[in-house]
Amino acid sequence: MTALALLNQKFPVADVIAGTKCERAIKWELTIGDDLKPKWTHSIVCVSIEKTPFAKGSCRTAHKLKDWSQPDQGLVGKFSTNKKTTRDSYFTDVLMQTFCAKWAEKFNEAKPPKPITFLPSYVYELIDHPPPYPVCGGEPFIEGDYKKHNNNSGYVSSDARNTPQSFSHFSYELSNHELLIVDIQGVNDFYTDPQIHTKSGEGFGEGNLGETGFHKFLQTHKCNPVCDFLKLKPINQSKKALLRGTLPVVQLMDFHDAIGLNGNGSGPKNNYDMNYFRNGGGAQQPISLDDEEKMLQEQLERIRAQQQQKSKPSPPLVKQPSGNNLHKQQTPSSPTSKPVPQIVKTPSQSNVVNKSPVSPPKENSNVKLEQDNINNNNNNNSSSSNNNDNNNNNNNNNNNNNNNNNNNNNNNNNNNNNDNINNSSNSSSVSSNSSSVSSSSSSSSSSSSTTNAVPISIQVRNSPPPQQPIQPSSAASGSTSNVPTPESTSTSSMEQTPDRSEFEKWDLTSIKNIDTVRGLQSECVTGDSLRLYSGSNDGQIGVWDAVELKHVTNIKAHGKSIRAVIKRPGFEQNILTAGADSLVKEWDINTQQTIKEIKESNEVNTIFIQDNLLYTGCNDKTVKVWDMRSYECVKTLSGHTRAIKSVCAMGNLLFSGSNDQQIYVWNLATGTILTNFQGHEGWVKTLYAHNNMLYSGSHDETIRIWDLKTTRCVNTIKCKDRVETLHVTNQGIFAGSGDWLQVFSHDKYENLASLNTRSSILCLWRNQNQLYTGSLASNLKVWSWDKM
Repeated sequence: MTALALLNQKFPVADVIAGTKCERAIKWELTIGDDLKPKWTHSIVCVSIEKTPFAKGSCRTAHKLKDWSQPDQGLVGKFSTNKKTTRDSYFTDVLMQTFCAKWAEKFNEAKPPKPITFLPSYVYELIDHPPPYPVCGGEPFIEGDYKKHNNNSGYVSSDARNTPQSFSHFSYELSNHELLIVDIQGVNDFYTDPQIHTKSGEGFGEGNLGETGFHKFLQTHKCNPVCDFLKLKPINQSKKALLRGTLPVVQLMDFHDAIGLNGNGSGPKNNYDMNYFRNGGGAQQPISLDDEEKMLQEQLERIRAQQQQKSKPSPPLVKQPSGNNLHKQQTPSSPTSKPVPQIVKTPSQSNVVNKSPVSPPKENSNVKLEQDNINNNNNNNSSSSNNNDNNNNNNNNNNNNNNNNNNNNNNNNNNNNNDNINNSSNSSSVSSNSSSVSSSSSSSSSSSSTTNAVPISIQVRNSPPPQQPIQPSSAASGSTSNVPTPESTSTSSMEQTPDRSEFEKWDLTSIKNIDTVRGLQSECVTGDSLRLYSGSNDGQIGVWDAVELKHVTNIKAHGKSIRAVIKRPGFEQNILTAGADSLVKEWDINTQQTIKEIKESNEVNTIFIQDNLLYTGCNDKTVKVWDMRSYECVKTLSGHTRAIKSVCAMGNLLFSGSNDQQIYVWNLATGTILTNFQGHEGWVKTLYAHNNMLYSGSHDETIRIWDLKTTRCVNTIKCKDRVETLHVTNQGIFAGSGDWLQVFSHDKYENLASLNTRSSILCLWRNQNQLYTGSLASNLKVWSWDKM
């Protein structure tokens, strides 16, 4: 008979005792010695878990947890919301956090200005439920502001504190480039939920990106004074970086050590230290079944004592303003005693998370997907994806404003006076599917340059528009026979399915993750109602089934990372890809063959197509315009001082966003700059035009909304992190902001939802009421929401 069966005979299932619901749990704890061998121990404890979470993300919920073996320590219980999460993943998280705590000890031995601590973590198996037992992670609750300093795909927080960044660098150098600790987050310098990359890419969960994670970190890390103090090998060091943040002045550090200060005036509200965590609030470890029974009895006595304390009447002569004060008594501290030596029971010799003395059967959970029957027939948005040349973070612009009739531009003379635009001579009109660009006419005399200019007036269709196949005019001279024509495509592309955002009312506060499709890293994505196409940092196109939500195949397309992928309107089977190998390629997705190839002069970060014109933004600071009938460059637009990261066009206007923090507005007829939008304090990574407005997302963690009638910024939305990608509909604004998927209302710009995806979102693509997000985590996440 097992120890648990014997315990069930002596000690029945825990229940509500004195008004407090408690239940038994197997508590797993991990210790790692100097030999770096993990040793698991377990004990049976009583726990009380609040049913309602106090915090909720896209991947898990956080609940207040009371472990009655440590009654004085507040804990957080973390439950995964993904039904596919296995029991082993909880043990992997604890293993990773405990392993990082050993590296933190090494880091502290070097006497940095501020020591760091990784919180101890546990696994709780709730055994008073029918098998398979529910499992949750547990760790101490720390008061204060929770911040994320970096992540597993190269992101660095805008405040870029020196200590967290130097610790990641420290782990990389001292491991001889064998591992890297990232995803540093927590309260002050108490860290939790880290991620470890290994050179082999093996172990430590799905977040281990291997050498790809190394590369992302090395691209964005900038050495700081703490790195210099620790004598780490310089990476992207700059003089400016050495003058900010924590400065390790040795004399001051020794003085602070002597008087007990760590140089940080904004520490946690409580005086936490490692002894507090190591001692576990005076918890004892059982060594036998009798001890376990005795400890459980003591825990239940503590519960009863606490309830009796609460129910006692107020002492006489003490004036009580209300009965609520009766519930403000402190929990009595547990009696202090020396810890009893514990039995060492390892779940496995070779893999610490595969087996355990108490091992319930693995749960085979299937996520049931409720999916609307969507028939979009290729009337979706083309996506422009932008890549950051320093950190390879790519973003995806879902902009597609296609004019279905010929554009007639007649002699535009543009005079720019301050921030206003005066279009003189003959007016320029664009005939489109309820889309027009109107310019006011004024005299062309020399005195007109001193008068008040008329601002841009732009009227565009609701986004995303229904896309009509574009009938090219007579082919330009030099066109080749292998240029695809609309007649060669299927007639199904001629049909239109209206965008539901035009007429449905959506409850975007209900947005939730309905599935995660494993397959390929995704830095950019586009598609239709049947297929999705993503670009990966290894140069492959990922093909996905949008109906059955599964990964189909990969196509080797570029020699370096693919930074943009879009569909060619009117050509059902054709997609365009652009990459860091300076190539733009058009593909027949059925035959998986290249139709045509364009050689750029530098790395291509973004592409956008409108009618027969393709726009490319490159690291050479230029935007080029290509005629897709002849595949020739017809115009080069110069003006930016740094790499172009986003382009989108509307009528005869082109918008370009750059690392120089500027947004330029170009007149395509003349190739001149009409104006520039200033205000961002970081790289402009994504642009989206919708209903007379231009939306721009930046690494300054903001979204700015520009009124194209007045050319002014009418609103600024503060996001949780650097904005990599945007998608706008009549219903709301979707933003990929670091690890966060954020949704804002379209009218009042209120935050409707913020979901933590645990991996930086690099691209977005929507098909009716389903949203797809791509990242470096080798999967596509699928999101949906309810209709009102």
